[in-house]
Amino acid sequence: MKIQVSAPARLHLGDIDPFAIGRFGYAPILAIGEPRTVVEAEVASSLAVSGEEAGETEIFAQRVLEVFRLKGAHVEVQRTAPRHAGFGSTTQLSLAIGKAITLAYGIDTSLAELVKSIRRTSTGGLYTFEYGGFIVSGGFKSRPDGGIFMRDDPLIPPMILRSDFPDQWSFVIVRPIKAPKSPDGEAEEQAFKKLHYLRPPVGLTRKAYFLLAAKLLPALMEKDAEAFGSALSEIQETVGRTYRPIQGSVFNPASEWLIPILKRSGETLGYGQTSWGPTVYAFTDGAGPAERIKRFVEAEAGERVAVSIVGPDNQGARVRDLSSHSTG
Repeated sequence: MKIQVSAPARLHLGDIDPFAIGRFGYAPILAIGEPRTVVEAEVASSLAVSGEEAGETEIFAQRVLEVFRLKGAHVEVQRTAPRHAGFGSTTQLSLAIGKAITLAYGIDTSLAELVKSIRRTSTGGLYTFEYGGFIVSGGFKSRPDGGIFMRDDPLIPPMILRSDFPDQWSFVIVRPIKAPKSPDGEAEEQAFKKLHYLRPPVGLTRKAYFLLAAKLLPALMEKDAEAFGSALSEIQETVGRTYRPIQGSVFNPASEWLIPILKRSGETLGYGQTSWGPTVYAFTDGAGPAERIKRFVEAEAGERVAVSIVGPDNQGARVRDLSSHSTG
């Protein structure tokens, strides 16, 4: 059997509790239609990988084969989201590989089993992979100074809320072409350890929880785009002040210069940075305003950035059985 898995990228809309005052990694997250990770796998007598990110693909595929005691697979990575740019690319890649291999063998495993097999702790990208839409991830009891991401026993956060996101709401994604990659793996662990040498900013963290619960979520439920954008910007500014000691500024220094441009567009209802960046975004209501923001940013920033318009993905990972040409 040959299986294709197409997984949506995600926007991380603010890690509101990096000091674990409540729960480390508590965050709103959104699945978006593009960019996508596309993986194909079929049963084989040994492991062979091809396409993009072959090194990581082999690692994740081997873990899945060992855990489920499978003999082999041919795995091809056809597309990935830009790596270490704020799209959750590693989580989507690893889950897509695991899903494609297990389904090729006719194994319909649970999300928890899949995460454990690939040994990939995720602060919420596992839920955007599985369900799509807007997610509030409940974070972890564990403190990051004890190790979060570099673990053989991955942590799985509870899903506090999952909601469809209005299809007409849009994000203009802006990624600097020449920018350092965001921290991942051991580098991310070290960044959090450095942050935890500092006194926890209790006031900022409590404000972020309040903004999420009292402003962002009600605006989403009421489909009030202006209120949602305002709350999103407030959360981003608050989270940015929390991370400023290790990030160097409220937003990633490589893309901070883009935030005033997004504000000046005249159509931006909200703005922010996904995860560590360097990708930033403008939020707006509708295709027309999004297209005008895109043109404005391109005129202001020129060839220094890649700009695209994306909407929500309310479905999650799509699975196709290529051996029978059916869609599931």
